[in-house]
Amino acid sequence: MPAADQNTTPPGFSITLDADASEPRVVVTGELDLLTSPQLQETLGALITDKPSGRVVADLTGVTFFDSSALNVVLQAQRQAAEKAVELELVPSPQVSRVIELTGVAEHLSVSEEPPPDPPLRSWARDPRHLGAAR
Repeated sequence: MPAADQNTTPPGFSITLDADASEPRVVVTGELDLLTSPQLQETLGALITDKPSGRVVADLTGVTFFDSSALNVVLQAQRQAAEKAVELELVPSPQVSRVIELTGVAEHLSVSEEPPPDPPLRSWARDPRHLGAAR
């Protein structure tokens, strides 16, 4: 049986980066596991290295599975951020929160339970003045 291609991205998995914001945000959706964690490591590592100081937000609210390899990546990114005087803030999904809680590493991470702000399009759709137009 041929080895799995390490560059294959599983369906439903994505990492997007908003580096133009005052606080760069990495948004992850799908499963963070042995196959996908290296992509998060690369993205966070590059962002932390390029950021002279300040804060980077890792929005993991869309993560549906989070294993020990993903936890290791987050802990390594936290150490790298601390060395560069960058605050790495995690916004976890319930699955991520559960792993952090069970492993007892919360004291080593900056975890925020605040959901990320709604994107402008979503805010527009909830505006009562536009409800008739959305139908």
